[in-house]
Amino acid sequence: MRRPGIPAWIRRGVEAGIVGSLLAGATLLAFQLSRPAPRVALPNGLDGAMILVPAVLALGVFAVCYPTFMAATRSEAVLGSVAALLVAADLLMAVSALLRDDVVVHALGRSLPLGLVGSALALPAAVAALVAGPATAQLGFGRSAGLRAALAGAIVGLVMVAAGAWTI
Repeated sequence: MRRPGIPAWIRRGVEAGIVGSLLAGATLLAFQLSRPAPRVALPNGLDGAMILVPAVLALGVFAVCYPTFMAATRSEAVLGSVAALLVAADLLMAVSALLRDDVVVHALGRSLPLGLVGSALALPAAVAALVAGPATAQLGFGRSAGLRAALAGAIVGLVMVAAGAWTI
């Protein structure tokens, strides 16, 4: 008798989460290379927004859309997307905490790891991608739902980065 394998939504979610966290890791690298030590605060304006874009788009768009593109059903897409977002955000925050690359968040008056800031800004983009993709698919599923999810997530993610860069 054959043992049941790992469900496809878990496998795709973990794959997307690992790749999304690797892409978001470019945020830490860009921040370390763009500023001499000590890097205390994110710069305001466009410079700060450019540093946060890889993390927000990798976590909020790629990690959510990859399982949606590859899913056969709506439930697989939602479960895989949530798993991917959790894996990617956890890995990015763990690496950020290990590197101890904290930034001052002026709105909170606290110093937080850059991975936490990127994950917090990516959450609305991920929610928009989840709502626009799997929730709006009527007859077909897969590529069309993934495309709607990617477009909605990218728009919300870029708005969050632009707004966050001037408020952080």
